[in-house]
Amino acid sequence: MPHTHSQPIPDTPAPSETLRSRVLVVDDDAVTQKLVQKILERANIECEGAESGEAALELIEDRQPDLILCDIQMPEMDGIEFCSLIRLKPRLEEIPLIMFTGLSTMDSLSRAYEAGADDYIMKPLREVELLSRVERHIDEYRQRQEAKKRIQRLNTQNESKTKFLGVASHDLRNPLVSIRGISQYLESEKFGPLNEGQHELVATIVQASESMLTLVEDLLDVSMFESGQMRIEPDIQPLESLVDHAITLHSPSASKKQIRLVKAASASDTDAEVDRRLVSRVIDNLVSNAIKFSPQETEIRLKLASDSESVSLSVEDQGPGIPEDEFDALFKEFGRTSNLPTAGESSSGIGLFVCQRIVLRHGGKISVENRSKGGARFTVTFNRALINE
Repeated sequence: MPHTHSQPIPDTPAPSETLRSRVLVVDDDAVTQKLVQKILERANIECEGAESGEAALELIEDRQPDLILCDIQMPEMDGIEFCSLIRLKPRLEEIPLIMFTGLSTMDSLSRAYEAGADDYIMKPLREVELLSRVERHIDEYRQRQEAKKRIQRLNTQNESKTKFLGVASHDLRNPLVSIRGISQYLESEKFGPLNEGQHELVATIVQASESMLTLVEDLLDVSMFESGQMRIEPDIQPLESLVDHAITLHSPSASKKQIRLVKAASASDTDAEVDRRLVSRVIDNLVSNAIKFSPQETEIRLKLASDSESVSLSVEDQGPGIPEDEFDALFKEFGRTSNLPTAGESSSGIGLFVCQRIVLRHGGKISVENRSKGGARFTVTFNRALINE
């Protein structure tokens, strides 16, 4: 039986035209094809026909429709087999497909749905029902396609943002390291003694360069994580030595606020298979945050614990704690709580996000809770053997 169809459907409408819906009717009955075509074209819906599943597959390769109407009962390839083949093709699997069925084929509907059919219409066809089903499924399909396009555009923009962050952070890091190094050298007075005003200015430069360098390194890590380029170089490391280093590193900034850093508890064996640089970033960030949000003349306690499978570190402060309704914001990118640093220190909202990503990359856990005596407790746990490379 020859094809019965309307005028060929152009692949891309002219800019001045309104985009019309395209429907493919697959039915070996020419009368049904003509009836459907007449109903749909009166509703300004373009319609094309094929008398078999094989012919329909050839047409779809050239002109992808917005919807397919298909009879269940057809010779050689029936509607169910045709539907199954459509759902196997990546470009066509989401196109809505409505089956035509008569009373004699109602028992085939369950197989049709299993094959991927979206809906069915009983024969003899009724114009109102046909148009209602067709327009609803086309509208939902176009909404899904538009949503996918928006997501693709957002993903492209996000990839561009991530690449920009990586390049900018990498290029900013080297001069910041130089500024910090030179200012620290000046602060050591190896070039000569500094008067009180000069010493204060140099100390400000050191503090500002360290804050900026931390922010840049956090941004660089974010870009590496989001681009999937973050690599870890695991080795057996004693976490206690990393904790001791963090206490030494942050004691000067803690002493400015008369805060005591105390290793309150240790463990006999703190060895774990971790990336020393990345885990040091986690510990440094937790200690630095505790200092920022702690009042003067308080104490920050670092507690190590271990068992046969894992090693954990808890950092406890005596600050205001975390507002109960703001816990979810802590580990989000650029997430912040309503708490403010107690001495006007800067806070980007990136540090804890980076910490979480590093810990999860190691297959570990990070958590936070408010202490009963006041303050917050952050706990990180690493497996002794890396399980998430």
